[in-house]
Amino acid sequence: MYEDQLKELGLTDNEVKIYLLLLRKGSMNPSEISQKLGLHRGYVYDALERMQEKEAINLISKDNKKQFQATNPEHFVELLKLKLEKFQQIIPNLIEINESQKEETKVEMHKGNRVYRILIKDVLSSIKNGSEVLLIGVDEEILTNEIEPIYLDQYLNSIKSRNIKERIIIKNNGKRLKNKNLQYKNIDRKYIGNTAQIIYSSKVAIFIVGYPHYLILIDNKKVADTYRSNFEALWKIAKK
Repeated sequence: MYEDQLKELGLTDNEVKIYLLLLRKGSMNPSEISQKLGLHRGYVYDALERMQEKEAINLISKDNKKQFQATNPEHFVELLKLKLEKFQQIIPNLIEINESQKEETKVEMHKGNRVYRILIKDVLSSIKNGSEVLLIGVDEEILTNEIEPIYLDQYLNSIKSRNIKERIIIKNNGKRLKNKNLQYKNIDRKYIGNTAQIIYSSKVAIFIVGYPHYLILIDNKKVADTYRSNFEALWKIAKK
């Protein structure tokens, strides 16, 4: 149940298995790990070396023999904080490089059943505190079924703490989430279509639900302003 979160820290599938095994057992040698997980001993040695570099495990001596133990999970938090601090130091330089580009419009397309993670991260990293996100055609029932609760909760908690508001136009009789930061209106299906549109900062995201899902990100202020105007026109005729 923790595999996905650990993989997001940079661990491979088998490295996650090794880490959880060591977390449960305390400490083990490579042979014991190999036998317990059914992995080739040579692979285990290579994995343990990589995990040491990632600071996921520690090498210890027990009864004059080398064994490995899992790093305290809290260490990951401190490690991520340190990495974040280092990254924040270079953000001004990265922004300068980005702004020096002459390309006026940036378009990205993503495909997969978890592209909503990309969208959530991009929304939270692009908008300022106290700003507003506009949504058209979002199906909250599909949203709650498709997105793991942890990601949806993190997003809602984040916009609450940052005082970010959402205005959402949904199809008649569509599901509504109960949240003070979300304001809904509904409208006839013919005005919305089969795609969801999210307008934020200078960006427009077009989310197409399917198998797999598609996400198109457009970064252009004029395009975003045009979508905002369309949203406001629909908002005026939509009903609470």
